[in-house]
Amino acid sequence: MTDVIQNRGSQAPTDLDAKYRERDGSFFFTGVQALIRVPIDQMRTDRENGLKTATFISGYQGSPLGGFDREIIAHKEVLDPWNLVHVPGLNEELGATAVLGSQVTSTFPGQKYDGVLGIWYGKAPGIDRAGDAIRHAQYGGTTRTGGVLALVGDDPACKSSTLPSSSEWAMADLHIPTLNPGNVQEVLDLGMHGVAISRLTGLWTGVKIVSAVADGTATIEVGPKRFTPVLPELIWNGKPFVQTVTGNIGPWTSGPVEKEIFEARLPLAEMYAAANNLNRITVDPPSAWIGIVASGRVYHEVVEALHLLGLSRADLSKYGIRLLQLGMIYPLERDVVRRFAQGLDEIIVVEEKREFIETHLRNALYGMANAPRIVGKRDTEGALLVPGTGALDADYIVEPMARAMMEHDPKLAADFRTRLQADTAFAKDPSARSDWFFR
Repeated sequence: MTDVIQNRGSQAPTDLDAKYRERDGSFFFTGVQALIRVPIDQMRTDRENGLKTATFISGYQGSPLGGFDREIIAHKEVLDPWNLVHVPGLNEELGATAVLGSQVTSTFPGQKYDGVLGIWYGKAPGIDRAGDAIRHAQYGGTTRTGGVLALVGDDPACKSSTLPSSSEWAMADLHIPTLNPGNVQEVLDLGMHGVAISRLTGLWTGVKIVSAVADGTATIEVGPKRFTPVLPELIWNGKPFVQTVTGNIGPWTSGPVEKEIFEARLPLAEMYAAANNLNRITVDPPSAWIGIVASGRVYHEVVEALHLLGLSRADLSKYGIRLLQLGMIYPLERDVVRRFAQGLDEIIVVEEKREFIETHLRNALYGMANAPRIVGKRDTEGALLVPGTGALDADYIVEPMARAMMEHDPKLAADFRTRLQADTAFAKDPSARSDWFFR
């Protein structure tokens, strides 16, 4: 088969590696392939900025990132010019320790490169067992011309795992700023933001990749000119904060570094999210009374569920429904959350598994005057609302979203009942649908 692209440039029609070779254009990617494009674009950008950098990748295979290492190995010839070195780990913690070393080596004399971008990959059990290595790596820090991405594969539906997984809590416990892409384009874009955040803050930055995103496909836009990050400045202890790597990790340094992580590095990550609009209020009617918050793939499922309920963008404004799409779920950007909540009666949090966003949202709104009610896993009466099991798709979340909104708006309730009844009738008897549907 041939590669599906819209703007091939100089490459031949049968060049399946064009997605990696070409500087700019529209190319057909899987989610996993988009992850490989991240270091290519970063190395290209670094060279154009006068930096000689390299990439070191190590980790342990496992779905949904099971094809990541195979794709790198298969395209070694294409990736070598970008100084990309891939050394598969014997296990996840050895891979994490090796990636830690990619940053600490900046303290050695006679450096060959101006910086090394480290990339660690593994699935949910991998971040569990590599936790000690990653925690030490966070205290060791990352360099301004290197940085580290932690690619964490989650399998919420347990499609190819022994257990369902969701790693947000583990990543937050390791002080990892966490990005959550919901489609292939967001994988590339948020991956690039992740590198910038790591270089700015000195923290490993995580990219959560669920099965549907890793296996997803799309034609996306690529090219270094698409990405121009805004780098905020944090004044800490009376001067601009600049993370430095010393190579010293131990009890004699851990106290001051702990203070730095909580008072400077994580707040700076939050500032970056604000400066680069990673968390967006996508629908914002002036008279909104209810808000819906979601992240990653679930956000796109929420949009589809609203479509299934017959709500267009104009309808959302008419009914006073506000939407917030979170690109970075940790640390949660307090200012955008408070702007989103202003004037609302209720917020519905739609997320898979445990109450991660819901918990941090409550913390962000604590003490806010006239703060709205927050529902998520449970409604205001304590009854189950958004399931915490399996993977959430549009069909699965239509009913709880409709139920939550119907409780507060009689007009919306009447419209929803009519639509839901029509859908139920069609499900029982397809002939109930008008003839034009089948034409």
